[in-house]
Amino acid sequence: MNKISNFRQLLNTTAFRLSLIYALLFSLIATVALSFIYWVAAEQIKHQTDERLQLETNVLMNRYHGGRFDALAQTIQRRNTDSSTTFFIYALLDRRGRDINKSFQPEYISADRRQAYATMTLGAISHLIPVKQKNAPARVLLTLLPNKHLLLVGADLNQQKHLLNKIFSVVISAIAIIFTLALLGGVLMGRSVLKRIDAVRKTAGEIIEGDLTQRMPFTRRNDEFDRLSLVLNRMLQRLEQSMQGMREVTDNLAHDLRTPLNRLRNRLELTQLKNPDMVDYQKSQQDAIEDVDALINTFNSLLNIAQTESGVKRKQLEQVDLSQLMNGLGELYEVVAEEENIDFKYAIEDALSVQGNLQLLAQAFTNLIDNAVKYTPENGCIRLQASRQNDEVIITISDTGLGIPEDQREHVFKRFVRLDNARSSVGNGLGLSLVKAVMDQHNAEIILGDNQPGLVVEVILQAFKR
Repeated sequence: MNKISNFRQLLNTTAFRLSLIYALLFSLIATVALSFIYWVAAEQIKHQTDERLQLETNVLMNRYHGGRFDALAQTIQRRNTDSSTTFFIYALLDRRGRDINKSFQPEYISADRRQAYATMTLGAISHLIPVKQKNAPARVLLTLLPNKHLLLVGADLNQQKHLLNKIFSVVISAIAIIFTLALLGGVLMGRSVLKRIDAVRKTAGEIIEGDLTQRMPFTRRNDEFDRLSLVLNRMLQRLEQSMQGMREVTDNLAHDLRTPLNRLRNRLELTQLKNPDMVDYQKSQQDAIEDVDALINTFNSLLNIAQTESGVKRKQLEQVDLSQLMNGLGELYEVVAEEENIDFKYAIEDALSVQGNLQLLAQAFTNLIDNAVKYTPENGCIRLQASRQNDEVIITISDTGLGIPEDQREHVFKRFVRLDNARSSVGNGLGLSLVKAVMDQHNAEIILGDNQPGLVVEVILQAFKR
């Protein structure tokens, strides 16, 4: 039953059906081609036989013109009785002596109407032919002599017939072999396709069961199945990352929100015990409002990241004057850094433009520069540079702050991730996640490096093309 089921599946594959169609089509083309070859061979054999008949007739006609009629008759009789001459048959007929018109059906008549070619049986040509050969085919050239007699020269076509039969057998065998091989190729191709589809189906079933680590199998042939598998694998990788990110977000969100919510609840409980006119009551209320604002900021950041990653704002892409944006941020943070006693310098090339969303880019670069200011100690320095190299715009932000260990540089882009040396500062661990989401939406690359000491952030965007 399993073999029957597999065979039915094979018959239902598109590859097998296409192979069957191509096998029939190719066999039909081969049949036409080989039939044409057979017809050409038959015509060539007939043409060569006619040339030999004409040559023999010319030799006999030379004898006739050079001598007498009785000499021609003797020559014909001698040749018919010569055992070494089996290919040609000769006859000298009068118009009424032997009427072969009943079986003679000319295929070609010369312009002077003195010669005619025909194909007929050997028994209709001569009574000297053995009984077993009387029905054998013969090619005949009939020539009208000046004395109204007929000179007949015939050629036995048995050898040619055997040759054509062999050619016909070869043609039929070739057609059968071609069809069989094409059909066999279709079966093998169908099995190969069915095997690969079963592998994909099996992997998909495991993924449906919840194992998102599974990937579609592929080979190194780089065919359409491999290209499809690679696309599906990228999709599954993105899906796995999204699911893992959702789990991490849920865990981190529950962990990070528990503390401010408990703190808010405790403050509200203490507020109930205090006199509303007291200063401590007012301070508790203000602290509670700040906690609520912090929670709102956290949820707003999560919402912005979700919107950015889902591509909601992708349709709002336009030409952004990056030189103007970065100069504005440089002027703003130059004042902020001066208040923190940090040396801040920036160098922005003119006419830097990219295709993007101005609001998202401003928010992303603001987060990066704000982090540089936040984690750079007093008397440190920050450098902001923007330049164009070929078709790319490169933004570099370097500082002499705490830096990020090399093994954590990919991890920091996840939500709610905060390094140990940054937990004492204000924040929710969503800033770099938003930056990464914005850069992904702009097909930009963000690279974290070591400034020795400090951190170097390099953002590479595609320059705007008019």
